[in-house]
Formats: sequence, C-alpha cells, structure tokens
Amino acid sequence: MIAYLLAAVAIIIAFIINWVMPLPLWRATLTSSIAIFAATTLGLLFLPLGVDAEPEQVRSWVLSILPLLGFFSILISVFVGWFLHVVRK
Repeated sequence: MIAYLLAAVAIIIAFIINWVMPLPLWRATLTSSIAIFAATTLGLLFLPLGVDAEPEQVRSWVLSILPLLGFFSILISVFVGWFLHVVRK
C-alpha cells in the first residue's frame, strides 16, 4: 500500500513542478527528479512498511535500492514532462 501511495505522490510532484516551470524542460525534470527521490526515500524510511524487521535492517534495504529510486524518479519526471509538453501544444 505504501508503494502505491509513494507512486501517486511522485506523479503529483512531477505534475506540479512541470506545470509551474515548463521551460526549460531539463530544469523542471531535474527539479522534480530530486523532489521525487527525496520524497520516496523519506517515505520508505519513515512510513510503516508492514514488515516485522529491525529499523536498521529496513534502513539497509532502503539504502540498497537508492539507485532504483533515482532511476524511477528520472523516468517519472521525463514521462510527465513530455506528456505535459505534448498536451500544451
């Protein structure tokens, strides 16, 4: 459930940032990627994940998937930015 919540938050962040600052596209993509990366990382660290694990173990899991979170944030930012660019034209 937390993963779906964080995915929705990521899409909303990307829409807001790309809508507010549409030009240049690379700056909006970079800004929303950083915001999505920070939001998902903090969400995974501090929201309850529903597992019976030690906090140190959860922290090590989150740190091990940071490259995937970075790729996810860039992918969402590019797709949302491109979608809004096409819709505005």
